[in-house]
Amino acid sequence: MKVLVTGGAGFIGSHTVVELLSEQHETLILDNYRNSSPEAVRRVRELSNGRVTAQEADILDTQNLSCIFAEFQPDAVIHFAGLKAVGESTMNPLLYYRQNIEGAISLLEAMDRNGCSDIVFSSSATVYGEPDYLPLDEAHPLRPANPYGKTKYFIEEMLRDWCAAD
Repeated sequence: MKVLVTGGAGFIGSHTVVELLSEQHETLILDNYRNSSPEAVRRVRELSNGRVTAQEADILDTQNLSCIFAEFQPDAVIHFAGLKAVGESTMNPLLYYRQNIEGAISLLEAMDRNGCSDIVFSSSATVYGEPDYLPLDEAHPLRPANPYGKTKYFIEEMLRDWCAAD
């Protein structure tokens, strides 16, 4: 299977890529290196005997993203890309809404244009807000308390609508 991993040079993304490669999936890392480093890609290459491909790109660049999709033709996407600091999101919410939500829209549009409909989205427990009980589970009410958590919640809702439309 061909898998495009957005944010694949981040901590969770790079570990996921190593696992994908160990299962013989052809993998393309897409990352703008804002919250990561090309060093992570170098390490993944070492662990995978050079079998990983990476491209520096921002998911907000819809035209470039479409070209990447057309060239790589992924069967599935694992979406880790996005800003992730709660405090920063509170001080600069519009930055988070633009990068996380507009980025997700751009990604879904590129997927639509290229016939790719399988996605795994990395959400966050911040969608639950202050817990009513622990441990948290899927039945817990959703009430994010900061802009970062709200972007994750809104993307989850967007994905539900996107899936329902098809």
